Amino acid sequence: MSNQTPATWNKQSGYVWSLIGSAVGFANVLAFSAQVYKNGGGAFLIPYMLALFALGVPMLLLEGLIGYQWKLPIVSAYGKVLGTKGRILGWLAILSCTTIGGFYVVLTGYTVAYTYFSATNQIPADSQHFFLHTFLNITPSLAEMGTISWTILISTLAVCATTWFVLVRNVKDGIERICTMFMPLMAFIMTVLAIVMICLPGGFDGLVFYLKPDFSRLSDPTLWRDVFGQLFFSLSLGLGIIVGYSRHTGQSTNISRAMIWVALGDFAVSFISGLAIFGCLAHVSYSQNIPFDSILTTDSTFDIGFILFPQMLKFFGTTLSCIIGVFFFSCIFIAGITGVFSIVESIAGNVEVEFSLSRKAAVSISTLVLSAFSVLFCMGNASHIIDALAPMVLGINMLIGGLGLIITFQYISATTKRDPLWYNGSRLTFFAFCLRYFAPVILLVILFSNLYQEINGFDLAKGIRWFWFASALGFSAFLAKVPDFGWLPSRSKAEIHSCDAKRLMEV
Repeated sequence: MSNQTPATWNKQSGYVWSLIGSAVGFANVLAFSAQVYKNGGGAFLIPYMLALFALGVPMLLLEGLIGYQWKLPIVSAYGKVLGTKGRILGWLAILSCTTIGGFYVVLTGYTVAYTYFSATNQIPADSQHFFLHTFLNITPSLAEMGTISWTILISTLAVCATTWFVLVRNVKDGIERICTMFMPLMAFIMTVLAIVMICLPGGFDGLVFYLKPDFSRLSDPTLWRDVFGQLFFSLSLGLGIIVGYSRHTGQSTNISRAMIWVALGDFAVSFISGLAIFGCLAHVSYSQNIPFDSILTTDSTFDIGFILFPQMLKFFGTTLSCIIGVFFFSCIFIAGITGVFSIVESIAGNVEVEFSLSRKAAVSISTLVLSAFSVLFCMGNASHIIDALAPMVLGINMLIGGLGLIITFQYISATTKRDPLWYNGSRLTFFAFCLRYFAPVILLVILFSNLYQEINGFDLAKGIRWFWFASALGFSAFLAKVPDFGWLPSRSKAEIHSCDAKRLMEV
């Protein structure tokens, strides 16, 4: 285990912007609007805000506190409390993170290509055929691999190279500097787009549709389950990403304040993006005399971002559609690349500490692994593979990770459980109460619901995701045992198996 003290963020604001960059992703810009559209407009925002403060903020606080207290990434932090069994659980989260990163860099590569396509007006009227067949080279089924898309591969490798260039520096000179520039820029661009869309003919009706609630939808328990689940996955909880960023915090960092800002920032990006999307939908409805509630028929991130939105751009004329398209896909690129930063930082941090490597070596290895893995998602059946893996790596495994964090650091680890962050005098705060008693129930309900869907029938997609889980579990056990095999320097082994006295005094 590396004995180097991790570099700290330059400012708390840089830490917050980086965390917001980690949390904000494609779902915030695209899928959130679709969820509001099909779930009662403003009524969707009611359970979403409750979920944000009853589940999102408590989990953010927990992961932030773990990194702040232990100054370790997730695998090592688990190891301090549970030993080898804990490191297995930590590596399982990191392997899930690695798998997600494999296709996330590819999806970010999509945005690079589409920003160029928009700038050069290369997206034809039949955007569906262009995306599926010209761009993806999509195959009819999961079983048919198809051919590689060289456009996607080149864009993806550009994303990987950019990520390496940023992360190979320490966090304040790399991630913090970029996110402090990119995230406010993204918020500004989306705000301008939202204002422009609302001011277009018929666009203001989008604001009415967006905020007008259909309260009858609130009686549907499925809506509440889906909202809590989507929020958990949107914030990338249970993967150790927040822990990875928070281990670089200084002693003066205010974790409570930082995580509140992260939660609000994540929601703000989603909300503003929704305004822009709804304004655009309303303008199309007005100009083409199409009923507003019949325009959006899918909640697929792929379909909304790369098929439906380019179709809507055609109604703005050649010049304006190019400008709006470039700005829109640039925003999605920012959401994607900052998410990639956080994924690679989480992986590299664990590799660096567990195997006693330099930051440069750990980042290089992690980026190289993602680059090699991403080639799989540049093939014709890539979207089918993502659909097959997503219920596991973006569902079941994340829920297991979230439950593992709560049990380990709120019921087993006295150090984290008794931190003053959770108490107002001698009483638990609202967030602590939600974390210990409400969050586990919600996560278990969502987990059992997801597992129930898995037992209904069996197909190739289910086989792939459960093969992934079995393989990841076995490989996690192997990685957790590596220090026992005598391959690491004796100093590193000792550091992995014992608690550092200086660190215990700090916490």
